Amino acid sequence: NSWHVFLDDGEKTHAVAPLVSAYWDRSAGELSIVRRILTHGFEAYEDSPGVFLSRPSQKWARELVGTIDLATISDDELAGELRAGLFLAVIGVSRLPITSLESPLPSFSLGQFAYFPRLTGGGQSWWTVPLAFLRADVGGRVCGVEFAKSLEMALRATPDERQPQIANALESHAAATSDGAQRVGDMIRDLFRYISLSPYGTYADRMIAMLATLAECDAVGVPGVADSIATMLRQLCRHLTAFDLATFHNSGANYPDALFLDALLKQYLRLVERQPELLVDEQDASAAAQPVRRIRRRALRQACLLRQHYEGLRVPDAPTSQGESLRVLPEPLAHVPQEQISQPARRRRVLFADEPLDGLLTPIGRQALQSSLTDLDQAAELLELGRAYFLDRPLGVLKQPGEVDRTPLVSHTAVSRTVVKRRLAELLASGWITAAQREGWRCAVDVVPIAGVGVGELTCVERPGVVTLADALKVAPDFILQRSAASEVLRHYAWPVELQAWLADFVPPGSFPNSILVHHVLQSGHNTTPLLQVCDRQGRKQFELGFDLQPDGTVRYVQRAGVELPQRLQVLRLWDHIDASGQRIERDLQGANLWLTLRDGRTSS
Repeated sequence: NSWHVFLDDGEKTHAVAPLVSAYWDRSAGELSIVRRILTHGFEAYEDSPGVFLSRPSQKWARELVGTIDLATISDDELAGELRAGLFLAVIGVSRLPITSLESPLPSFSLGQFAYFPRLTGGGQSWWTVPLAFLRADVGGRVCGVEFAKSLEMALRATPDERQPQIANALESHAAATSDGAQRVGDMIRDLFRYISLSPYGTYADRMIAMLATLAECDAVGVPGVADSIATMLRQLCRHLTAFDLATFHNSGANYPDALFLDALLKQYLRLVERQPELLVDEQDASAAAQPVRRIRRRALRQACLLRQHYEGLRVPDAPTSQGESLRVLPEPLAHVPQEQISQPARRRRVLFADEPLDGLLTPIGRQALQSSLTDLDQAAELLELGRAYFLDRPLGVLKQPGEVDRTPLVSHTAVSRTVVKRRLAELLASGWITAAQREGWRCAVDVVPIAGVGVGELTCVERPGVVTLADALKVAPDFILQRSAASEVLRHYAWPVELQAWLADFVPPGSFPNSILVHHVLQSGHNTTPLLQVCDRQGRKQFELGFDLQPDGTVRYVQRAGVELPQRLQVLRLWDHIDASGQRIERDLQGANLWLTLRDGRTSS
C-alpha cells in the first residue's frame, strides 16, 4: 500500500514523480516515508553499435526519511508519528543541514509547497494563499519549529508587493496582548533558529524588510527589532567561530551565513543610526540599562569583527555545496561550475570586495563600535571573542561510519583562549585597538577562570557526514564546554522511581539547563565502552549513563517523531554528595539495574 503527494505545475502537465510518499509494508510491519529530489546526473546511451557513452541527464533521487516500526507504538501514536515524518520530509531532518536529507525540499525553499501538521483554519485542509495560513497560525500556538516554518513559508511564497502584510499580521498579534511584543520577538528568534538559507535567494532580503517594517510599528518598535537582530548576530557569530568558512562549509563554497551576517549587520547599523542611545551609554543612564546596552554592543562588535574577517575571501559565484550543486533548481538560481566548488583558486568572486566594512560605519556606528571595544575590559566580553556553538549527536556514538544518524542534536557553548588571542590580533591588524591594549587583554585572558569540560580531555571521534565535538579540535585545542542542551536528550526519558528524589534535589524535573552532556569512551585493554556523562557547569560529574548493547555490540533505536532514540539507558554512577573541598562523591550503581526508559510509546522486549 502506498500514498503519494505530487506537485503539479498548474498547467495541463502533471508531475512525473511524487515529492513525498508513504509505503506500508504489511509483512515487515513497517511504514516508510520517502521523498524525491530532482538531481543532475548522467545516463548511458549507445552512440553507435557497440559504443556506449554517457550524457548529462536529470534524475529523481529517492531519500528515506524514516521508517516507523508499527510494533513499537500504539495505534493512537501512529498518526502523530506519520505527521512528524511527513513534516520532516518537507523541511529536512536537521536544523543544521549537512547532508541532502537534512535540507528542505527544493519546493519548500522556493515557496511552492509546505506541510504543517497541526495548522487549524476552520476545517480547511489545504491553503493556496500563504498569508491566509499565517494569519490562521499566528494567534493560536506557542512559538516553535512549526510556526517558524509557517512564517518562513509566508516570506518565501508571498509576492513582493504583498510582503508588508506579513509584518502587519505580526504587528496585529503584538498589539493584541500585553506580552505580544515579547511573543513576536520569540517568533523572530525561532525563525532564525530553524532558518534554512540554502539555496540563497530573496529570502534573507525579505526577512530584513519584514524587520524594518516591524521597527516602524508602535507595538514592536526599533528597540524590539534591534534586540532581535542583536540576538541573531550574536548566535550567528558564535556559529561562524565554531564552523569557520575556510575550514568547513566546503572550504568557503557554501557561504550564505556570511551573506546573512552582512544583511543583518547593515540593518542593525541603520537602527543604531536612528537611535544611538540603544548602544551608547548616556551620562544619566540607569545602572539597569547599562548591561542591556553592553549586550547590544557585543552584537555589533562581534558582527563587525566577523564581517571584516571574511572580507577578501574567494568564493564561488553563488553559495552552494557539493550536494546542493547536484539539485536541479530553476532560474535565477545559477548552477555553479564544479571547479569553483572543489578548487578555491578557480573562484572569481571576492566576498564584500565592493563594500568594505569601513564604508558601512558612520560616525555613530564607529562610536558604538569603540564603546564595544572598551567593554573588553570585562571578562565576559573578552571571552566572547572566543565563544562558539558546537554540535554533537552523543546518542549516535555507536553508529557505524557513514550510517545515517538521526539521534538528537545537542548544541554546546564553548570558549577558547587561543581563539580570543587570534581575534585580538585581528583587532590590532584592523587598527581598532592598540598594541598595548592587545597585550593587556592577552595577559588578562590567561588568568580569567573558565569552568567546564575541556574538549581535549574527551575521546572525540570524527564521523563522516555527522557533526561531533571533534570539530572543535579543528579550530583550537583548548575549547572548554560551558553549557550544553542536555535536555534535548534527557527529556525523552523517564527516571527510575528510586532516583526521582535525587533528581529533584539537583535540577528541576525533566530539565537540565545548567548541565553539560558529553560522550566519553572508556578503554579497557582492546575493548572500548562508550558512556554518556552529565556534568555541572563547574565540570564536576553529576551522573553517568551506559547504552543497552545488543550481543553484536550495536544499539537498538526506536524512532519517535523522526528522532532515533535508544530504547533505554542504564544509570551507572551518581555523584550525589559534595565534600568539604567542593567535589562530588561517586556512588556506583552498576549492579542496581536502574534504567532510563522512553517516556512515550511501547518498546519491544
